[in-house]
Amino acid sequence: MKGQVTGSRTLRWLNPTTWWRTLDMDLGSLQMMMKASLPPTVVIAIHQSNRVADITQTVGYLAALMSVTAQCAIPRAKFLKIMFFNVLATCVAASICCLASFTANKARTHGTSASDSATDRIDSYNSTAGTICAIWLIVIIWIANAIRAWRPVELQDPMVSFSIFSVVTLTRVGTFVDNTEGLDYIVRLVKTFLVGFAIATGISLFVFPRTCRRSAFGYICNFIDEAQTGLGLLNDLVRTTSRTDFLSGDAFRLPQDNASLSPDSETQADSDLATARTKLQEVTEKLNGIDAKLQADLHYAKIEVAWGKLSSHDLFDISGLLRQLLLPLSGMSLFPGMVQNLHDNEASSDHQALAGLHGAPDQPSIGLIISDLSSCITETRELASAGLQFFLRKLELTERQPLPCSKTSDIEGRDAANRPDILYPNYHDFVEAFDKKDRELLSRKKRLYERFSHLDALALSGQINTDAAIPTTSTNTSAEMAVPKEVVLVIYLIKLQEMVVAATRDLVHFAGSKVADGTMKRSRLIHPKALNPRNWVPSSSDVTDDDMAHANSDNQSDTIHGLKVTDPEHLFPSNLWERSTRYLRLISDLTGSDLSKFGMRVAAASFSVGILAFLHQTQQFFIQQRGVWVMIVIVIGMSPTSGQSLFGFVARIVATTVAVVLSLAAWYIAVGKTPGVIVFLYLANIIASYPYVKKPSLFGPSVIAIVTLNVIIAYELQVRKLGNEVSESNGQPYYPIYIFGPYKLAAVAVGCAVSFFWVIFPYPITARSRIPRLAGQALFNLARYYSATHTTIEHRITKDSQNEQQSLDRLAKLDNLRARLYKQELLLLSSLRTHCHFATYEPPIGGRFPVTIYTQIISSTHQILSVVSLMAHISQAYPASPQTGDHGQPGETASWVSNLAAAVMESKDFQSHSTTSLLCHLASSLTNGQALPPFLFIPAPFPLARQLHHINFNLVRIRNVRNPAFAAFLSLELLRTTLDFELQKLLRNTRMLVGEVIFDT
Repeated sequence: MKGQVTGSRTLRWLNPTTWWRTLDMDLGSLQMMMKASLPPTVVIAIHQSNRVADITQTVGYLAALMSVTAQCAIPRAKFLKIMFFNVLATCVAASICCLASFTANKARTHGTSASDSATDRIDSYNSTAGTICAIWLIVIIWIANAIRAWRPVELQDPMVSFSIFSVVTLTRVGTFVDNTEGLDYIVRLVKTFLVGFAIATGISLFVFPRTCRRSAFGYICNFIDEAQTGLGLLNDLVRTTSRTDFLSGDAFRLPQDNASLSPDSETQADSDLATARTKLQEVTEKLNGIDAKLQADLHYAKIEVAWGKLSSHDLFDISGLLRQLLLPLSGMSLFPGMVQNLHDNEASSDHQALAGLHGAPDQPSIGLIISDLSSCITETRELASAGLQFFLRKLELTERQPLPCSKTSDIEGRDAANRPDILYPNYHDFVEAFDKKDRELLSRKKRLYERFSHLDALALSGQINTDAAIPTTSTNTSAEMAVPKEVVLVIYLIKLQEMVVAATRDLVHFAGSKVADGTMKRSRLIHPKALNPRNWVPSSSDVTDDDMAHANSDNQSDTIHGLKVTDPEHLFPSNLWERSTRYLRLISDLTGSDLSKFGMRVAAASFSVGILAFLHQTQQFFIQQRGVWVMIVIVIGMSPTSGQSLFGFVARIVATTVAVVLSLAAWYIAVGKTPGVIVFLYLANIIASYPYVKKPSLFGPSVIAIVTLNVIIAYELQVRKLGNEVSESNGQPYYPIYIFGPYKLAAVAVGCAVSFFWVIFPYPITARSRIPRLAGQALFNLARYYSATHTTIEHRITKDSQNEQQSLDRLAKLDNLRARLYKQELLLLSSLRTHCHFATYEPPIGGRFPVTIYTQIISSTHQILSVVSLMAHISQAYPASPQTGDHGQPGETASWVSNLAAAVMESKDFQSHSTTSLLCHLASSLTNGQALPPFLFIPAPFPLARQLHHINFNLVRIRNVRNPAFAAFLSLELLRTTLDFELQKLLRNTRMLVGEVIFDT
């Protein structure tokens, strides 16, 4: 029996489909692996031609290295931009090395007497020339890697090429007797680099061409697929309420929250709801990740030349519309946490003191409301699913990326069988039918409003006690509301589903407009705006309103937010001398910056090995043992923090070991025959490219492995082509592959060890040391974002209808400012997560690093960011002028908003900006490592609700729920309460890290 089981397992693993699923492979990934493997293979193959081999001679293997570092698998626009900087960096490096060769030759001439000239011809070493080259090497590596750390995304590869060219040249140019030899060597090296770049460029453009637009289309389709998954999860969550208490906080507790509960107390329904909460959070994280990737690709899509139908401007519009869909979906993922927080807060309050404040709502009525809510959410999911599928089909995105959308087609097929009245995406008049369905859905919500009216009638009859006075010192979140918390939560979900339908409607109308205006009829050449000859002559019409608003927001941000930062060591310059010398301070600022320090560490690490090339006793050892390869590994693999270096130290050695094994296999399987070796080298490159394509976290080690594999094979075939005599003319003895492979492995190990040493010496630059400062920056940026949002909400409520244009201009400035701060916050949070990941690889010297606490801070910060973004979006429901609603009387909404504006002006809690102040205190303490000041407090929840209650109790009754402004108000107050809970977590975690000042009496 055991033998049969073992045999079945063996057969299963011998099945290629099992490997395909295990490795998470797909056709696109396989194509990218094949494409990434082509450049070094083609470079090595063409070097078997005499014409190519005579050009590169003994440095031909560097062409294979450059073809790998060019990264031909990335999208075309990004590749061409980086390739431009690659070629520019190579040319600049060649120019500087020419100058270095000239100065070294002059130093040799002036430092050598006439009697030593004959000896100098025999012994190429000259201490003066070596000193000059060493100085050039240190300065060049320092500056290049400082620039590399400044813009790592676009300048990583160009500065690596720059550094490799400089290292290879400056360690040899000092040995040349005259300048002609040095210039010939530099020219040959330039041609070698350009050969590698040319092959990579050709393969990038013509083999499986990949554009940023195509990647963006795939992300759009994946985004919509995950959005439909999220709506389905919310629908399942609400429908599960028939088996459990929907508005009970215990039902949504995560497994770690249930540690204190009895195992028997958890029912299957409770477990299902907790699972639904986890899945909702996972879907939201996926949506945020897809949105971040989409934004990154759109940055290059706008400078890309392509053949298609949708312009880059259209893609940016789609991105903005998808973000409008992302906001309510993020709000849905917050809902289970809101229920749990409200439940826990009530459980911790004094029920005796609150007994007279509010009673429990009528449970049958709440059950009917939830039943109607479930029906509305089901219809919303179906309507949104049909609208999103229509959007994909009309913009022809499903044909480009059919796999991610397969789930929705299956769901649609099942729904079509069960629902004859379902709205099909292929209807001829789909836009009109969608709007009709939207209006029908809105009319069905009247039943919910009738249920709310029933609750209000019960409250008036005394069956629900909500008429008691509300003390301003109450800590219970529900006590401030005359509306029961169950109703508030239901209204919140109704508001979110309205936002989902509105966002879907905008996507449907956008797709319909593109079909109506003829955009989707034919393909056309898509090119950047700068390539249009009409735009070569600037005009006043080139500046759009959005650009002006953005420019104004940049100029006015200091005035609006009080961010004018002064130097505590210098007053503002008051005369010509002070103004002219102010720029001299930039030199000290640059040399003392973190970028400069990283560049200096890379220069020190490189020179600790490169010094062997400039000493008489070790120069030949450096050349013969290929010390330049150790320097190349240092330049490629050195990381800013010890955690990254320690992780990379192990990963690079393991990856290089695999590369050596693959090189030996490719060589000996083909018995050393050149055609067979090249074929098996290509297969080995495909295997080595798997982590390069599928595992972005292993990008550095995978590049080292691919480079090592190809350099080993390229060197062996180069010796066979040129012969031993020519190959050894550069002073490097020939080694067979079974010796040369381990030599490369030893070089990588030494290079990684040297890199790690210089990261921790003279003092360690650890990921742990950067996390507190990054967390402080994230919180300070969050404070700015919250302040801008608070000002936006206040302005929308209290705006003056007499100066409508001025109000719109100010709101436009605030919107641009919030968009910029939102992007900055996402980047800071991404960097924080990366540093927390690498901090786990650093040894716990003197105590463990509080990774868990910082993870909670990151989570709370992201939650607050989502809450504040949703608050800004919901606040758009406040009208600017009297209007007639579907459920209200003329002017009713404007009248209610006028009372709300009065409450805003009178509420001390709302006007105190205490949340902004608290976030700034937390940010300052984390950044500077100082204890928190005492007596920090969290703002009281429901500030405007309490103020409205004091003005007129009828303003906060359930009957006002028909008013869209009141529904938005309740949603904002609920989000504000969620914000307070997250602030409590932030304050508690920050206090655990930095402590709090205590004044002893």
